[in-house]
Amino acid sequence: MKTCFCTPIPSGRISTNGKLEIRVAAKALDNVTIRISQNGSLLKEEGPFKAAADLQETKIYPDLKGIIGTIDLTVEFHDAAGQAIGSESFPYEVVASDVHSTCLLDGCWVSIYHWSNAEARYFNPGLKKLTDDGWRQTVRSMHKIGITSILIQNVFDSPYYAYQHEMTADKYDGLAFYPSKIYPQRMELAAHDPIEAILSEADKCDMAVFPGVGLYAWFDFSPESLKWHERVTTELWERYGHHKSLYGWYLSEEMMGDLYYGYDPVPDEKYKDIAPFFAEYKKFVHELTPTKPVAMAPDNVKMQVYRKQWLPILSNIDILIPFAFARTENNVAEIAKLCAETNTHFWVDMEIFANPFDNGLAPKTYEDLIKEIHNYDVLEQVYGYQYTGLMNEPGHRNNVGGPKTEDLYVKYEAYQEKVRRLK
Repeated sequence: MKTCFCTPIPSGRISTNGKLEIRVAAKALDNVTIRISQNGSLLKEEGPFKAAADLQETKIYPDLKGIIGTIDLTVEFHDAAGQAIGSESFPYEVVASDVHSTCLLDGCWVSIYHWSNAEARYFNPGLKKLTDDGWRQTVRSMHKIGITSILIQNVFDSPYYAYQHEMTADKYDGLAFYPSKIYPQRMELAAHDPIEAILSEADKCDMAVFPGVGLYAWFDFSPESLKWHERVTTELWERYGHHKSLYGWYLSEEMMGDLYYGYDPVPDEKYKDIAPFFAEYKKFVHELTPTKPVAMAPDNVKMQVYRKQWLPILSNIDILIPFAFARTENNVAEIAKLCAETNTHFWVDMEIFANPFDNGLAPKTYEDLIKEIHNYDVLEQVYGYQYTGLMNEPGHRNNVGGPKTEDLYVKYEAYQEKVRRLK
């Protein structure tokens, strides 16, 4: 049984201008020591860093100044008597950069099956036919172009929206993308267990995976939704928690930047459900999986206008990954100020699809992709929405998107090799 817990944020890579955070927890913990090695040689040892006991989370910030390239990080846990009680080791990458960002796609979303057949007209038929081996190949292809993290959009399909349904956690009728015992109705897919396929291959590739805990109902953070999320999170942990790649928890429900104020179907004041939802969920997952972060991806619109409403919500979100900047307003600086007040990591959900997308999601050109990546130079990580259907390694398209997805993959592969100084 695991007794020492350790999570680096970001998961696998940071720029030379970034600040690595390592979260640690253990029952009898007193302090930790961090060793940094490269090519088998010890570069430095830091610590001991004082840490809290009784599984309370402590944040450690090792000094990576002057280090570039792939390194190995070892965190050794000690009790009050100075005895080692455990250790965790993992590879990490530091990318030379003149800005805060790595200037790369650090992570990407994948959809097991996209919620909108209209948006996904070019790839949903292929996703339905993708086998477990096909998902393992997808992970290998992502790893090949330096993507460190996978964010699974959702593990259930549900057509409902907040306060526009009569559903409860006990009467949930969504379709699972994996063999769920608590909600056994399945989406018709060729893959038996795509979640297991993704996690098992990510283990081999030293990648991180956020399972998308959802979908209960879009924008729904009611008490019944909380109950459902706790049940599903528990099942996912019991079923997949042995995978080292299971990194954290992503809430699939999303939210508007202006909360319910710009969403007529829901009374404005119902935004008050959201802060208690995340407070309870964060407490729940900390007890279940100490140090694993909670992430959310709202759209960016008018977030700064509702600063007062967002602050108590953000206080229990570890990683905020907003989207839609390129299609709406560039309020990155204002959101960064909000996140700084709550010590929330601010990454970006950068849309890989071209806009407009009335005829379905298709990839941006390579030039537009790189140009937009640099719109977020001030941020810690860039995550792309989405890999599935918009990027494909040649020879492994599996009808998940058209030929342009291969062109984008090939050109981006060369770009990331140059940025990472691999060639």
